[in-house]
Amino acid sequence: MPHSTATELELGQTSGPSGEARGKKPPQSDSALPTLAKSHGRSALHIIDDRTGDYYSIPIAHNAINASDFKRIKSPENVEYPPDQNEQGLRIFDPGFSNTTVSESAVTYIDGAKGTIQYRGYNISDIVGQKSFVDTAYLLIWSKWPSVVERSQLQHDLNDCPLPSQSVFNVVRSFPRNGSIMGMMIAGLLAYQSTQMELVPAHAAKTLYLGQPQMVDQEIIKLMRNLAVITAAAYCHHTDRPFTEPRSDLSYIENFLLMVGHVDKETGLPKPHHVSCFERLWVLIADHEMTCSTAALLQTASSLPDVISCTISAISAMYGPLHGGAIEVAYKSIEEIGSLENVQAKIDRVKAGKERLYGYGHRVYKVTDPRAVFIRQIIDELGDEIAKDPILKVAFEIDSIASQDEYFVSRKLKPNADLFAAFAYKAMGFPAEFILPISLLSRTQGFMAHWKEAMSNGARIWRPGQIYTGDVNKKMDEVVV
Repeated sequence: MPHSTATELELGQTSGPSGEARGKKPPQSDSALPTLAKSHGRSALHIIDDRTGDYYSIPIAHNAINASDFKRIKSPENVEYPPDQNEQGLRIFDPGFSNTTVSESAVTYIDGAKGTIQYRGYNISDIVGQKSFVDTAYLLIWSKWPSVVERSQLQHDLNDCPLPSQSVFNVVRSFPRNGSIMGMMIAGLLAYQSTQMELVPAHAAKTLYLGQPQMVDQEIIKLMRNLAVITAAAYCHHTDRPFTEPRSDLSYIENFLLMVGHVDKETGLPKPHHVSCFERLWVLIADHEMTCSTAALLQTASSLPDVISCTISAISAMYGPLHGGAIEVAYKSIEEIGSLENVQAKIDRVKAGKERLYGYGHRVYKVTDPRAVFIRQIIDELGDEIAKDPILKVAFEIDSIASQDEYFVSRKLKPNADLFAAFAYKAMGFPAEFILPISLLSRTQGFMAHWKEAMSNGARIWRPGQIYTGDVNKKMDEVVV
């Protein structure tokens, strides 16, 4: 990256519209900036550009500044390296969006320093065990708790939505049984999309969803229903078991467990205890603010396609080992340890910097993930199932050692809540390769909340920039043939 000059930054107060204050005569000293600040009523960032001597005042709202305001900070063109584009305004360089906000949202609030999560202003500690999956989905998507009638209507709408056509099932079943379940889900969604091309904006040659809440709600119901069906069909194909059609008298989660054949042998219905575990897990994992997959969904949504296209983007992002795929990577690394006797050696190699301990540490939380407490309670309830699984015994031995070892404690390396959720799904009988698809399905309600929110706002395509660092103005006569 080309060398850049410095600027002086000072926090203070100012008035006037964005970027209004600008001039060739900046305050004469640092002490002058706070004095200026006190005479006005709004927070602002005061900037003196060393390149030009110009002074700028940029408003601060919600502890954030608008990056577009920095376009006002210009300097003469860098003739030695024009790609710096000095004359087009100062750019913000933030690889990985480590300190960049890309949207305003009222869906989920996370405080990683205090370890709290709120859905629409309600703390998850007040929701888990008190509200069902359908209740929470309604809250996230439609901004309020449903009445008894609204809750019943949502469940009815989810059950009443027709199954996808046989062509969709055929596409899923065309995959090798040992193929990617996530790939089957993506292909199944694309096949489903192809059965209703009139709902694809590019094909219909018009904008269908922006500012159209009824159309948005209709597509949300269909996506939630059919993604569950396609996911179940993919699992059944992968495990070579028959797919069972959903029933109108069962809940969303009960129907999912029924479709995948995860039922009591005597009753033919999902085990109530497992339904209860799923209900709580899917409330806990419902949304997690601006994750990589949520950002991928919204990036795609900004070009105004259909909800299936947006969801496929989210699925693809979640599949990566630095995001949702880390769950499967972590579980397989635990499998490689093999037995309780090998756990300490693994811990020692991690502390020596020779290996990584997947599933520990989180970019957001500096304290215990608030979801982990509830997931541990669920795991404790599954004690009998866990006792039968040697791999889960290894996992909990790792956690027992890591929770007391100074190396992990001092670095605040705690197990990821998603990893513990994976243990719970495994204890209930699901193979490691199906844990990510289950987690994805549980996150669909959050995805839909963000998509609905995006379709309620103005159209603005996400088009980030870049800093070009390559050569310029090469001559073709320099090419050696």
